[in-house]
This record gives sequence, C-alpha cells and structure tokens, in this order.
Amino acid sequence: MKSKPSNYIKFTSIFTKSAILLFTIVFLIDMILMMIITNYRPTLTQNPVQFTNSISKYIELTNSKPYINKEGKEVLQKQGAWLQIVDDKLIEVYDYKKPKNVPTKYSPIQFIHVYKYDTVNSTLFIGEKTFDDGRKLSYFVGFPISKIAKYNVEYNPHNIRWIIGGGILLILAVNLIVILIFGYAHFARKVGKPLEKVLGHIERLSNGNYEEYEDEKGIYKYVFKNLNTLSKILMENKIKKKKMDKLRDEWIASISHDMKTPLSSIKGFAEILKDDSYEFEKDEIKEYTNIIYEKSLYMEELISDLNFSYKLRNNCVALKRESINFNEWLKEIIYELHSTPEFKDRNISFYSDYEAITVNIDELMMKRAFTNLITNFLMYNDNKSNIQVKVDKKDDFIKIVIRDNGKGIAEKDIDHIFERYYRGTNTTSNSKGSGLGMAIANDIIKLHGGFCKIESKEGIGTTLMVTLCD
Repeated sequence: MKSKPSNYIKFTSIFTKSAILLFTIVFLIDMILMMIITNYRPTLTQNPVQFTNSISKYIELTNSKPYINKEGKEVLQKQGAWLQIVDDKLIEVYDYKKPKNVPTKYSPIQFIHVYKYDTVNSTLFIGEKTFDDGRKLSYFVGFPISKIAKYNVEYNPHNIRWIIGGGILLILAVNLIVILIFGYAHFARKVGKPLEKVLGHIERLSNGNYEEYEDEKGIYKYVFKNLNTLSKILMENKIKKKKMDKLRDEWIASISHDMKTPLSSIKGFAEILKDDSYEFEKDEIKEYTNIIYEKSLYMEELISDLNFSYKLRNNCVALKRESINFNEWLKEIIYELHSTPEFKDRNISFYSDYEAITVNIDELMMKRAFTNLITNFLMYNDNKSNIQVKVDKKDDFIKIVIRDNGKGIAEKDIDHIFERYYRGTNTTSNSKGSGLGMAIANDIIKLHGGFCKIESKEGIGTTLMVTLCD
C-alpha cells in the first residue's frame, strides 16, 4: 500500500513554523539585548554627557585662573579621564592629565572637529562653566577610546520610517525565504523523506508485507536496519507458520484417518456381536473382543498423546524429581521394549563405562520420553540392523547416545523430527502413533534442562544424542 505523499510536506511545515517562531523569538531577544548593550556603560555611573556636565562643579578660580579641585581630580582619575579648559578665544588656560599632542589653541573649525571626532585616542565631550562674576569658560573631558567611543550617523529623516519598518520587514522576509529553502532542501529531503519511508515500512509490516527492504543509510540508518531485521524475522515466522499449518492439516487428516480406522473396526465387530440371529463360538467372541480392546487402546494412546502434548506446550506439567540409578533404569526400559512380541527379533545392546550414574529426574515422564525415542529406533529398523545405546558421564552432564546402522532418515525429514504433527509415515505402514511421540520426548528432556540432537544419512544410519544434567 502506497503511503500518503503529503507526509514529508507536513513534517516540513511543522519544521518551518517552529523555525519561524524560533527566529522571531531570537530576533526580539537580540533587539532587546542590543538596546541594553548600547546603553550599558560599565565604567561610568552616568552617561558621558551627564558626567562631563557634572565636572563643572569641581572647577574653581584662584587669582582669576581656573583649576579643578582635589575632589574633581579624583573623579576624573577614577574614570581614567582628562581635562582641558579653554577661554573664549579657544586658548588653553588649564589642563589635568592631558595627553601629549593635544592642541593648546584651537580654531573654531578645529574645536568643532575635536568634539565631533576622536583625537589622540580619546573621545571628547564639551562642557561649560559659568562663574559668579559672569565669566564663562569651555572645557573638554577626554575619555579613553577603549571605554567611550562616538559614532556619527548621517541619514535622511524621511527615510526613518522605511529604515525602521521596511528594512526590518525586508530582513525578516529574506530570513524567512532562507528558512523555507533550508526547510525543503535539508529538512524535507534529509529528515522528512526518510521518516516517510519509516512510516511506510511500518504500515507495510502492519499489512503483512514483509518482503520489501529499505537501504540502510542516512540519519535513520539504524532504524532501517532494525526494520529490515524485523521484516526478515516476520517473514521467517510467516514461512514457518505456513509450514506448521500445512503439517498440522496433514496431521489432522492422518489422525482423523487413524481414529476412523479403529472406530470402524470397533463399530463393525460390535454390530456383529450384538446380532441375535447369529450364534458365536467362544473363540470367535474372544477374537472379536481382543480386536475391539486393541483398537480402544490405540485410540486411548492417541488421545493421551494429544492431551499430554497440550500440557507440555502450555507449561502445565510439574516435575516430580527423584534420585535414580540411570543405568539400571534405562536398561529396564530397553528390556521391556525388547521383550514385546513386536520387537523381540531386534538387535539392541546397552553400554556404559560406569556401574552406576545417579540423576534426579521425573521417572514417569522421562520413561515416556526414552520409550518414545527407543521405540522409533526399534520400529524403523529390521532384525538385520544393530541398535546401540551408550551412556557416558562428563563433568556435570550425562550423555546418552542411541545409534543404529539402519536405513537412515531422509534429508528433507531430518529437520522436522522433533516438530509437532510431523510424521514420516502414516498408520497404513508398519508405524502407528500420533505423530507427537518425538516432539513429546524432546519437550520432556527440555523440561529437565537437557537437549536432543539427531544426525542421519540414508543407507548409513542414525545417531541420536541426548544430554542431561546429572
């Protein structure tokens, strides 16, 4: 299913709106900070003009000659400033800490230029002192240019509105265009498009499409990698489920046939026995009842396997462990199976380098497991094959190896031996069973913390290895 093509546009829109909002906030903050910075003077308690005007109160006359008193000198010295007083002819009449190369006499134009522009690395401000006798003197207060600087701005008053309004709007418009271009060229392509692919991939997975994969690159490289891994796992599970469903369907059909066959026998012989028009001999009655009994036992075995397999699968079985001599216990199972008329002509032997090996197991459940395993070797071999059962002990483990030199197992069947519902043959051949025997045996051994491994080659034989904790 194709994802909506507008997703990455939505991502870009969200990014652009966020960027515009962020830009506006930052712009306003910058404007406020600029205003604060331009008005902040860390070396003065008041602005330079006010400071210059306040110096006049420290200027006094002695014998008609001006000078600055001690308190004024301290104020100037604190600010690193200097002072020059001139008369009405612009000739110096007094100075305090004046730098070298500062003129002692000015023409009107020089006087204006000195005030307007920097001189001798100093920024000058002008003030005037009026004395009690009406005499007026002008003076310069010079500040180091590193502390105070003046910049002259010339503009047309008619353009103020455009500078403040249109200029700012132009800057904002240009910035907005840059943001939009960046939003599409970078965010949409580098972030929005890949994110759309991520959402599309998730949507395909939700719809059961596990076959498509994405290139593992870009900022979502690891996301795509995990999605591809998930697709692979889901596909494998889908294939596995399909095979399992097929096996289950085949198994159900086989079980249905297996159930129907003994039921038909039971029903047929029961109908014969209840026929009042026929008098049965004692031997006939015994023969018919034995057949009904055997078929009933077979159906009971099928139902028992189904019920037990369900309990194992749903962890509804509790182990009742007890300590036993494993060698003697396993030899007894082999003897019982070998003693049955069905398997009395089979060649089976037991070996162990240890007289006794003690293990803690649920005896009844483990007996069912090994009975199923060994029965398979007895059932699928004839009296020409040799079956060996060997028990060995290594560290904290017990290893049981069951080996034969029989016809072996087909390669296509070997991977399914321990699967539920799998049957290599059906009950029309010499094997009868539910198709759950090997799976039940494997589950019981796993429940005890062990595991099974099987190897086989057609025409050579089969080897089954069971490992248990002692």
